[in-house]
Amino acid sequence: MSDVPAPKPGETQTIELWPGMVAEVMTPENRLIYVGKVEKIQNGGVYIREASGDTLPMVLVNKPVKVRFYREEDNIVLHGKVCGSTIKMWKIDRLESAFAKEKRAFFRQSISVNVQARCGKRLNRGGPPSVFFPCQVLDISAGGMLISCAEIYIEGERLVITEVPLVAEAPTFTFNCQIQRAGEWQKGVNRYGCRFESLSPRDQDRLLQAIFTIQREEIRKRKAR
Repeated sequence: MSDVPAPKPGETQTIELWPGMVAEVMTPENRLIYVGKVEKIQNGGVYIREASGDTLPMVLVNKPVKVRFYREEDNIVLHGKVCGSTIKMWKIDRLESAFAKEKRAFFRQSISVNVQARCGKRLNRGGPPSVFFPCQVLDISAGGMLISCAEIYIEGERLVITEVPLVAEAPTFTFNCQIQRAGEWQKGVNRYGCRFESLSPRDQDRLLQAIFTIQREEIRKRKAR
C-alpha cells in the first residue's frame, strides 16, 4: 500500500475520490465506526452510505472523523467533520490529509478456515504451476487475507485459493492473490500476507457482506454469554 505524499510548499494537492469507493469511517483514535461506500460527492461533501444495511449511530454535527478511502492499488486516510447524517448515511466535509503513514489494509476479521491453495508459476524459478496444498486462512478483509501453511514461498509470488467457505449455506469464494509479506511463524509453519487481485465489484460486495455477517454473529455470541 502506498501513501499520498505531502505536497511541497506552494503546491496544491489534488485528491481524487469517486462514487462506489469502499471507505472506513473511524474516530480520530482509529476506532472503526462503520464500513461504507461513497454514494456521491456533492457541494464539497462526501456522502458515505453504510454498506451492510445496519443503522448508523446518532452523530453531532462537526464531529471529527477519519476516513480511509480504498483505491485499486492503494488507500488514503483523510481527516474531516460530519456535516449531516441519516440513519443510513453520513455526509463528511472539510476533508484533508494529515500525510500520516497508516498501512493497515481494510478492517480485518479473524477467522480460522482450512482451504486448498495453489501457487502459479514460481518467480525466477521456472517450472509448471504447483499442485494444490492445504493451508489455513487466519484473517480476511475486502483487500486480502493472512494464511499459514507448510509451503515456502517468496514475496511477489501468486496464489489461487479455492472454495473458501465464510458463511454457512452461502457460495464459497475463490481468490487470486499476490504474496505481499512472507515469514516463518513457527517451525515448519509459514505465514503469508496476501493481496487480492482482479476481485470484481460484485465479489467484493459479496465478501464485505460475508465479513459483516461473521462480525454480527460474533457480537451475538458475546451478548449471549
